[in-house]
Amino acid sequence: MTARARLALALAGAVVVFGLVVLGWWWWQRRGAEGTGEGPGPRADEVQTLDLAVTLYFPTQGTVLAAEPHQMAVPDDPERQILALARSLLEGPENPDLAAPMPPGVEVRSVHLGDDGVAYVDLAAPDAAEPPAAGSTEERLRVYSLVNTLALNVPTVERVVLLWNGEQRASFSGHLDTSRPLPPDTSLIPRPRGGR
Repeated sequence: MTARARLALALAGAVVVFGLVVLGWWWWQRRGAEGTGEGPGPRADEVQTLDLAVTLYFPTQGTVLAAEPHQMAVPDDPERQILALARSLLEGPENPDLAAPMPPGVEVRSVHLGDDGVAYVDLAAPDAAEPPAAGSTEERLRVYSLVNTLALNVPTVERVVLLWNGEQRASFSGHLDTSRPLPPDTSLIPRPRGGR
């Protein structure tokens, strides 16, 4: 085999390898980062949904969370359920006496559910390096509005880690320890009158 033939064969092999790399990248982009809110993901008509009765927990003007029942069509996938619930919660309540847990502009960037039942929820707001400032009661209600809503509606979620701009913080506003995964706190949810 001449040097020219060997060179042509090597170039043909390089073109084939390059084509496979491009094809793999294209397939990955179409597949998307499933469940994280990143990438295109499957089309809406490809995602199985469930019509579920869920309960969103919103901060009140006092020191507790109020339960607001909702009927939602949610994806039949725990990570996508977490994403749908968190986004719905941030949109705010129907009851005007309740409040959204975060100020307008705060969004869910991505979510991830670990095999250990820990849900990671990454929040952010445009041009905001720090989470919104809050007093101790307001911070507690904000954090547990999200934690309780996710852990009490998605059976596979046991604890929640809140991130800000991709980073886990020691505290969101300087009062509550958010450096560890948080289990739900049902003491913040008043029992219905006449309940035991």
